[in-house]
Amino acid sequence: MAKKLILLSVATTFLAVGCVALPDDGYGYDGRYNTGYGYGSDRRYDNDRQRWEYEQRQRLALERRKQEIERRNWEQKRQNQLQLDRRKAELERQRLNDIKKRNAEQQRKLQLEQRKKMENDRQRQIQLNKNKADAERRRVEQQRQRANNDARKKAEEQRKRAEDARKKADQQRQHPFAKRVEEQRR
Repeated sequence: MAKKLILLSVATTFLAVGCVALPDDGYGYDGRYNTGYGYGSDRRYDNDRQRWEYEQRQRLALERRKQEIERRNWEQKRQNQLQLDRRKAELERQRLNDIKKRNAEQQRKLQLEQRKKMENDRQRQIQLNKNKADAERRRVEQQRQRANNDARKKAEEQRKRAEDARKKADQQRQHPFAKRVEEQRR
């Protein structure tokens, strides 16, 4: 118990001496201790306080400037990124438009070629049909001419036969002396 009491009194002493030796207000003067405290100490305290306040203001101003520079840099980077994104989007849009135009042009050319091919096929078919019709017409005309020629030949042959038969009949009706004269003429 005695040890505890001694320890408590030593601790109290140190605390009391510490509070007097190191007051909370720094260089403040309460008029009871340290008779050597005077105007110079107050002035030094004021100078130190002013220097500390100046340093704090400088530090705060520097921090504000740093923050402002960082904010400006961030804003500049953000603007640059936005411009870059806009440029990329514009280039992509332009690329897609170019692809669409190219595809549309190819599609148009393909349709034009298909139309030309269809027109050529149609013209070829028309020409083929015309040639077939002409060939059929010529064939029919030739058949008609052959038929006419055959009919004419038959008619001619029949006429000759009839003529020959008529001559024979006439000769047989004529008398025999005329027959001889006729044979002599030949």
